[in-house]
Amino acid sequence: MKETWISERRMIQLPGLTIDRHISAPNELEFTGCNYHLLCILLSDHNQQKITRIGEQESEKPQAKRDFWICPAKMSGLWAWESTDESLMFVIDPLFLARTAEEVGGLNENKVELLTRVSAHDPQIEAIARLFQAEFDTGGIGGHLYAESLVQVLLVHLLRQYCAFSPKMQPDVGGMPNNRLQSVLEYIHSYLDRPLHLAELAEIAGMSQYYFCRLFKQSMGVAPYQYVLGQRMEKAKELLQQRKYAIAEIALLVGCADQSRFTRHFKKYVGVTPRMFLKKN
Repeated sequence: MKETWISERRMIQLPGLTIDRHISAPNELEFTGCNYHLLCILLSDHNQQKITRIGEQESEKPQAKRDFWICPAKMSGLWAWESTDESLMFVIDPLFLARTAEEVGGLNENKVELLTRVSAHDPQIEAIARLFQAEFDTGGIGGHLYAESLVQVLLVHLLRQYCAFSPKMQPDVGGMPNNRLQSVLEYIHSYLDRPLHLAELAEIAGMSQYYFCRLFKQSMGVAPYQYVLGQRMEKAKELLQQRKYAIAEIALLVGCADQSRFTRHFKKYVGVTPRMFLKKN
């Protein structure tokens, strides 16, 4: 899609996947295929005529808000739309999807065949899209760790529902071994002032990102990004009570460069703003 067609665009780039939210003017695009899997969900609600052809599947009916299509890597297609549309595009590295399939279900990468979909609807993909929209609009101290956790949910759902060979999910073992969990917690506490990534935490635990998220939550009762956010807010409370740092400095010390976002998350977690917390303490 040519940049001249795009009136507004925001992107989140993660290892193996890019999320692209954009607004595009009416046009037509003939597509010869690319090296990535594409999943696109419609965010606007104009319900005007659209033509979508991916491989041998085609639809000429008006598409509704939250309808989506999947174009596997190397697959050609044709798109024509008559309205200015807002869309959320997931650009997925096939190797990343294949590695996830192997990690969560022992599925050989040669078996990872993503299926084509045109004008489809899926409540879970819709829910994931809403969460990514919120991340675009508000962001947060959870940052990439939160977005990467959502990506794992999306990839596993695609493997289960839109893959020619669905992986057999390994059973949970009742939580993470204590020694591995302790190593992860110590690492988190040592680096609350910088971005934390799901891949590095999973590597410390010695397991895939998907199972790390599941076993961490079983052990701690919250998802990794929720735990990190909670620890950052607890550290912020301690720093405020010391009265040695300005609020902007504390925001940086707990991994948030934006003071307004820090204030918003602090109030949501503690119940009052940092300034009100200082007055009460």
